[in-house]
Amino acid sequence: MPVGHGPAKSSDAMAKIQFTTPEGTTGEVELTAERMPLGRADDNLIVIAHDSVSSHHGELAIEGDSWVFTDLGSTNGSKVSGQPAERFEVGHGSTFTIGHVDCVFIGDYEEAPAYSAPTRTMTTGGYGDTAIDRSRRAGFGPKAKPKGNGSGPLIGLGVLALLVCAYAVFSFSQLTA
Repeated sequence: MPVGHGPAKSSDAMAKIQFTTPEGTTGEVELTAERMPLGRADDNLIVIAHDSVSSHHGELAIEGDSWVFTDLGSTNGSKVSGQPAERFEVGHGSTFTIGHVDCVFIGDYEEAPAYSAPTRTMTTGGYGDTAIDRSRRAGFGPKAKPKGNGSGPLIGLGVLALLVCAYAVFSFSQLTA
């Protein structure tokens, strides 16, 4: 029996999450611990590298005989049946959305069916259309202003040298006049 997965089921298969990004990238992660933090950052046990997924988006945890997903205050939220949800139970075949990434939960007691991404209904002005504010991102990605190559002090020194030379020429011309 897998650790933290409740009573023994009819097979030894572990529960897992299958996901599909809007661009069509897919992935699958087995749920191997009682608590599985999920997000874009590498320190999560479930890493979904998509811009709509927050660094520490949510957590899947076993509670009694059930798996429960809790959104940890993510920017783009989590949805069940297209409706925003902060905490929900997932069972075999449950579908939900994290940011803009579609997910399906495959229970640890049934044979996993072939996964096909859920159809996506596009709406305008809804919760899922929230733009990603990249200016609020911190701790990853390129900086808003790249570092210079260190030539600033050298340029300042060159300007200072030119000013000293100009002063010397001016002073010399005053002496000879």
